Amino acid sequence: MTRASGRPLRLLVVDDEQQILELLALTLELQGFTVTPARSGPDALASLAGGPLPDLIVMDVLMAPWDGFETVRRLHDRLGNHLPPVVFLSGLNRPPTLPAGVTCEYLVKPFRPSELVACLRRLARPQD
Repeated sequence: MTRASGRPLRLLVVDDEQQILELLALTLELQGFTVTPARSGPDALASLAGGPLPDLIVMDVLMAPWDGFETVRRLHDRLGNHLPPVVFLSGLNRPPTLPAGVTCEYLVKPFRPSELVACLRRLARPQD
């Protein structure tokens, strides 16, 4: 998927399970996204150093050492209002509250890849 400028949307995809991370990256790259993978919250923070900001973030919830919500809080502390929208992925039911001040969606596993792509397109639309 591309922005109005014609540039592919950049995604930061964070999951601590290598096979899931590879599957998500492959699926999303086949849909035209540019994917930067990260295997943990600290890796996600490190990926922001020196590179362009992602347009959207795909974040697993259950990870170590930081869960997805803690990772997003730390990303928000670093980026403030520049934090891109986040799609949380979890096998747990939707939490009672999502992080304040963050544009986000929550997909419950298992989900179809088309659901994730539709969610990303929906979140990207206001930015174009």
